Amino acid sequence: MNNNREVLIYAISLFLVTFAVRAVNNMVGTTTPLLAKYGFSFSNALVGVLTSVVAAVNLLSIILINARLPSRLRRAFFMVSNATIPILLLLYYLSNSVDIWVISIVTGFAYGLIVPNLLTSASIFGDQATAERLLVLYTLALSTSLVVGPLLETYLLTHLNYRSVYLPFIPLAVLALALSFKLKFPPDPPRNRGYSAIHGNVLRNRGLVSAMLATTTYSVPFAVFTAFIAIYAQSIYHVSKYLAYFSFVPFFLTSFLTRLYLTVRVPRGLFLPMLISITITIVGISMLYLSPTYTAFLVAMTLLGVPHGSTYPLSTLMVSRGTSIEERNVANSYF
Repeated sequence: MNNNREVLIYAISLFLVTFAVRAVNNMVGTTTPLLAKYGFSFSNALVGVLTSVVAAVNLLSIILINARLPSRLRRAFFMVSNATIPILLLLYYLSNSVDIWVISIVTGFAYGLIVPNLLTSASIFGDQATAERLLVLYTLALSTSLVVGPLLETYLLTHLNYRSVYLPFIPLAVLALALSFKLKFPPDPPRNRGYSAIHGNVLRNRGLVSAMLATTTYSVPFAVFTAFIAIYAQSIYHVSKYLAYFSFVPFFLTSFLTRLYLTVRVPRGLFLPMLISITITIVGISMLYLSPTYTAFLVAMTLLGVPHGSTYPLSTLMVSRGTSIEERNVANSYF
């Protein structure tokens, strides 16, 4: 009974932290290109450069710092990074065309020390069956935030400009900070098995390599959607700014429903579901490119929500099933 209560409390804490972190992270990732484009008159190419620089810094903070820190230091960096996010949201509101580069880079660096640890915290609690359910619950929290966040921002954009949208998300960032101390971190590897050995084994791990290749099929298109889909909707279909941002809603709603299904029915075999997801990605992107109207464009976005909802949780299951707990932080960092 006590064990069930402990699992429930941890599941609720994990869900709320993940929801808050991802809602804010997605808002920043999707709004900053719009602020740069329409607030600071950046060209499309410069918007792409800004997005790429932030992603590169994010990657470096994950690989060079998060993947190599011992557990106690990693937890401290995790807490400090969560504490900086509310401040950064205020700075976005006060930003100009120059300092938005610095603010965005610091944000990318901070999230590189936050996001992998959420995934790891979900994958190490309880036995393997419990951990897998928490993993899928973690991805469900991601999807829930990606439905609620864009709906909220769509509404906010009927009253606010892109600069002001950052401010209403500060309470969510504070919530993430308040609950982040409840999350568990895996133990450090034993002294006779150093981090260099861990890194070598992880990089040769077939489960991790398969997961990285599989998730690339959705993460690369999604990176483009994050930076440009609302700009695309305004440029091609000439819709208002809030309708352009609404493009994310059917996409993330379908993703949410897909992950809700996977939470209830965790698949045993992963190859066939992954193959279906990749096929739907190809079909959906083709439909998106060929859409003659905004309505058809929304249909394509709705379809693309299915692989977005399935590919990531399936990939996390590959990593979880293919690595030990002591390898999990390194594996999730590279993933």
